Amino acid sequence: MDEWLSAFIKRTVVKIQIKEIMTILKAWGFLTEKDLSTLTLSPPKETIAMEVVQLCEEKRATMTNAAALDITYNHANSNKKNWNVYQMSKPLEQDLDLFDMSDFKIQFKKSIYAVSKNVTIHFKEYGEEIWIRIAWGTHHAKPNQYKATFVVYHAQTPYVFITNLMKSCQPVLCQALVLAAKYGQIQELELKSRSLDSLKDIVFKRFNQPFQSYHPKPLQERNVDPGLNKIVDPRVTYENMREKERVQHITRETFGDGPQPKLEFASYKLETMFRVENKIGVLADRTEPFRCVVKFSSPHLLEAIKSLAPAGLAEAPVSNLLTCIPHKARNIFKITERKGLHPASSQATHV
Repeated sequence: MDEWLSAFIKRTVVKIQIKEIMTILKAWGFLTEKDLSTLTLSPPKETIAMEVVQLCEEKRATMTNAAALDITYNHANSNKKNWNVYQMSKPLEQDLDLFDMSDFKIQFKKSIYAVSKNVTIHFKEYGEEIWIRIAWGTHHAKPNQYKATFVVYHAQTPYVFITNLMKSCQPVLCQALVLAAKYGQIQELELKSRSLDSLKDIVFKRFNQPFQSYHPKPLQERNVDPGLNKIVDPRVTYENMREKERVQHITRETFGDGPQPKLEFASYKLETMFRVENKIGVLADRTEPFRCVVKFSSPHLLEAIKSLAPAGLAEAPVSNLLTCIPHKARNIFKITERKGLHPASSQATHV
């Protein structure tokens, strides 16, 4: 086994948490149960990695085996990468073709190799989902196995999830995908996240849908401590109860009753005109729109937005620009002036 291949396998194993090493190595499927039983699963990880490398050398592992290990690791740790979503489409008159996985792989490789021979391509199937690992090279350099592109495609759907793709390689990869999947064109959506599962939930509409009809229970009179009546007007307590019920009602109608898909940010690029009634001031005659970017960030943005009104941090309902994210399948927006509006109007739209 080549020295660089041993180094690659060692580096891959070192990235795995000790508690996950056995699970991932079993899922890899290259080493037998007997091989795995010889491993010393205790720190440091470098020792475990060297034992794995020694087993791989004895079994004459190839780059195909090493690539399978890398795919297995990234499949189990997909949330450590930033994923972009692409959508393919066909002409309206064209029917959907039956999908054949073997034909897809052959056509995909053929399309890539027609443009560049210095590329390695490996596949791993997970049910109807196929993971593709591509290491790109140049005319003067071998494929960089440490900066591989990962593509996740669900059979017979128009959606593709891609991470770590260089702009220079985008046209080649996109062409290979539409040809192999038998679509007509492909476009990148304004939807990004580290949570691959949440991106799938959004585009496949698997997230909790809002309730279209929700009837709140009639408010019940509660027993109040007589001592409090001297301090708090019961009418105020009743109005607070009604407002809380109204907010809960609107929140459930907007977000549903289950967990939201996990996104880390939403950005809004603004291009709007400065407006002033008396046309006085240094900015009154400005003809160019003001441009800026507003970005909302959170470890779980949609859950944070969902909690704004119940927490009293925003009025209910929360702005549609925030609540529409999962339904429009995008978290990157551009807000511009509506075409044809009178200059005095302040309305805007997002596209």
